Amino acid sequence: MSELDEIREKVDIVELISRYVALKPSGKGYKGRCPFHPDDTPSFHVSPEKKLWHCFGCGAGGDAIGFLMRIERLSFREALERLAAELGVELKRSGEREKLLKINAAAERFFQDSLHSPGGKPARDYLLSRGMGPEVWERYGLGYAPPSGTSLLSALSRWGISNLEKLGLIVKGERGYRDRFVDRVIFPIRDELGRTVAFAGRSLSGAEPKYLNSPNTPLFEKGTLLYGLDIAKEAIKSSGRAVLVEGYTDVISLQQAGILEAVCSMGTALTESQARRLSRYAREVVLAYDADAAGETSTLRGIGILLDAGLEVRVAPLPEGEDPDSLVRERGIGALHAAIAGAVDFQEFLLSIIPVRFDLSSLKGKGDALELVRSLWEHVKNPLLRREWVQKLSLLLRLPEEEVWKVLGGRISWKETADEEEPFGAEEVVLKFLLSGKLPEEKLVRLAPEDFSVEYRPIVKLWFERCVDGKAGPEPHVLAAELEPELQARLSRILLWDVNFSDEERALEEAWRKFHVLPKLEQRIESLREELTRAEKRGEREVLEKLQREYVELCRSRARVLKGEYEKQG
Repeated sequence: MSELDEIREKVDIVELISRYVALKPSGKGYKGRCPFHPDDTPSFHVSPEKKLWHCFGCGAGGDAIGFLMRIERLSFREALERLAAELGVELKRSGEREKLLKINAAAERFFQDSLHSPGGKPARDYLLSRGMGPEVWERYGLGYAPPSGTSLLSALSRWGISNLEKLGLIVKGERGYRDRFVDRVIFPIRDELGRTVAFAGRSLSGAEPKYLNSPNTPLFEKGTLLYGLDIAKEAIKSSGRAVLVEGYTDVISLQQAGILEAVCSMGTALTESQARRLSRYAREVVLAYDADAAGETSTLRGIGILLDAGLEVRVAPLPEGEDPDSLVRERGIGALHAAIAGAVDFQEFLLSIIPVRFDLSSLKGKGDALELVRSLWEHVKNPLLRREWVQKLSLLLRLPEEEVWKVLGGRISWKETADEEEPFGAEEVVLKFLLSGKLPEEKLVRLAPEDFSVEYRPIVKLWFERCVDGKAGPEPHVLAAELEPELQARLSRILLWDVNFSDEERALEEAWRKFHVLPKLEQRIESLREELTRAEKRGEREVLEKLQREYVELCRSRARVLKGEYEKQG
């Protein structure tokens, strides 16, 4: 058992959290008022059985180490050392750390050699197509993980299986150990001193996930480092500004274009730890996320986190459908510099997207707009800035200033659930049965990670990978240990959802119909519609008749399923 596993096993999560939160027994767990947001009613849940915590008000959640990091504003290593001292767990000292760094350096050389080998041509072609030539490969240590699945394991076996596994370079499967990274372009992840502490791999074969990062290791904790900061930190200190983008190639493109202050949060949502790390070097952060709906959502979330870290925030308006990397490749360096130079205050950015997002001619549209602003309101501490914001919103929404003040100040709400997480639906019910080990075998074999929405897919994929004999999933805290902070919060939300079904079988059947049966039927019906159109255009009468019979039968099946749902509910 590793020292990390030993700490997670020994820590009493209830005792730890009780130092900061007044907890009261509730069912199999405990409840209290969340320490991370104003919590009028106890929405903070702790499960000693699952060794997880979750707030159903603000959405925060995770394990004991994550709680200590968040409440005390500690790094992963600092939190680990504090718990180790309390629990009597001896952490391996710097000698062990230096050894692990040497192994990562050896892995980086292996990936680099593989990139230059004959088998690395697909990776070289990909990098060249993205405007990254040999000089970029050298500067950023880019490499390639061969497709065999055991190449790295064979090349580094002298370092010992346990060390390779500890660093997340190999994983144990049904047929023994194999490489974690297979047929992927490799991006070394370095700390601020330029030491390689982890890796990220970009799939070349279309395998999911598109980007795969190292798991948490003694050298690396997800959500704490920023990619590119080793190169960017001096430029950030000099200018007082950091440019925050979404992906590895975005960082490389910006830094190659002369915007050396570029960093990214490595494909995950920005965390408080990363924002605090940035605040050590920068006064201002320019957000240059992708110009799409997902990028806009990430921008809004990132603004609040950066403001809480004491940073000034501006937003670079990229052309629609572009990201920094594509902007450089398609429109040139000048267009990128113009976008960064044209960054606007976050308030102006928010005011610009409101008329696009909402129908401001309706009362509902105005209410939705105010709730969007309200999500950032508590992060704005300057009273003069708040006053200016209210005045501009009043004009934009054509509402009296006092009404705007009331909503943003929290004295009234346009939505009863404004401060709560989204309600649970059929997908969450199925997921709870799956993660709790209660999903029947006949349903389990019909499920795949791709059946779930993007926000839950990585959790389900990892659960299936860690299954024993295809049935028994890993313990919740073990599963959480391999997930990034945001995914930990989603996992704890599902597992700590305090619900008692009066009839579990009935609840599952209803959820299964909505989540699995109906969508599959709808997909096939839609596919048949397209086939019918093609057959009709080609005049294929026999094919058309066969498809029509199948279409009618599927529609009847859908009707029976809907009728069955209604009867179950009624």
